[in-house]
Amino acid sequence: MSSLLLERPHTLPKERVEYEGERKRTPVLIVVRPSSSGMLRHVQGLLKYLPEFGYLPTLTGPEFIHDRAGLIADTRAVRQLRARAKGFPLVHCHGVRAGWICAWAFKRDYPWVWTVHHLLRSNSALVRALWRWIAKYPRAITAVSEAVQEGLERGGIPPERVVVVRGGIDLERFEKLPRKEVMREQFFVPATRPVLLCVGRFVYHKGFDIAIQAMERIWAVFPDADLWLAGDGPENVRLVKLVTRCSRPHRVRFFGYWSAVEELYAAADVLLAPARDAGLGLAVMEAMACGLPVVATDIPPMHRLVEHERTGLLVPPENPEALAAAALRLLQDSALAQRLSRNALQVAEQFHIRHTAAQTARIYQRVLG
Repeated sequence: MSSLLLERPHTLPKERVEYEGERKRTPVLIVVRPSSSGMLRHVQGLLKYLPEFGYLPTLTGPEFIHDRAGLIADTRAVRQLRARAKGFPLVHCHGVRAGWICAWAFKRDYPWVWTVHHLLRSNSALVRALWRWIAKYPRAITAVSEAVQEGLERGGIPPERVVVVRGGIDLERFEKLPRKEVMREQFFVPATRPVLLCVGRFVYHKGFDIAIQAMERIWAVFPDADLWLAGDGPENVRLVKLVTRCSRPHRVRFFGYWSAVEELYAAADVLLAPARDAGLGLAVMEAMACGLPVVATDIPPMHRLVEHERTGLLVPPENPEALAAAALRLLQDSALAQRLSRNALQVAEQFHIRHTAAQTARIYQRVLG
């Protein structure tokens, strides 16, 4: 094992070039751990759109990078990654786990890019030291939002090392939505029942507990209203316990990770995004692209996505009453809900993951150049 720690690629691979039709495309190896979150959809978008900008991406990592760190498993992952990277002029890893494996495997001896997707919030000196160690080696570091960039900087990574390449969504996925009445029938929900939706990873900063508290006021006006929670994560048990203590637990449904999330957007009446903090705001972007009215928290990461009273409603953080009041406005004023939805659809194009792929390609060009 100690000999493996000292291994390095003996030489950088000669740039391999492949052709599709008359256009030259440079291969790039995309590395990511198993994921069902926004990081997965980001990577899927790069796999789909990078060829438009001169790169042929190949995915690796989910089959050998484990979610949890372990010396034996990570040593094997390093060995496999080195073997798979042969012949690729560039490696692009996503997330802290893949960043750790890439830093261990390549250090500065191989051109690679590290993209960070989540808010790095740990106060542990050891964890922050790990981030700084990883950040020493990539040729470029990108963050999917300004909030993620700020988290890296708070962790001690020099600001000049980090470039924001905003994440986005694949708008083509939401061009042909299922009809609302069809989805309501599929989920056994009456057409007239109000449905409020939360989508995202079950972590504290998403604020889904605030949405559960807000339902008490909404139930006072619409006793049969449903709250749908789509996602999973470490807060799952706590959220379930909160629901069991509320007045109408049978009106809250947990969907887990729902891969066809557009079905939920099509069936719902309002998206609730009561985040205490946000990295990208993926669910807000997706809801706006689906024409689903949005109520989000009035925090800086949401200002880039939602313009209050024009493309959605913003409410103070940590305020279930304000969240409920805004949701009730939309449920009771269909003209307002439709106006916000139309305006949101007009600006949704700026969220297209194709823009992310274009900017990522420019990062590749700079690294390879």
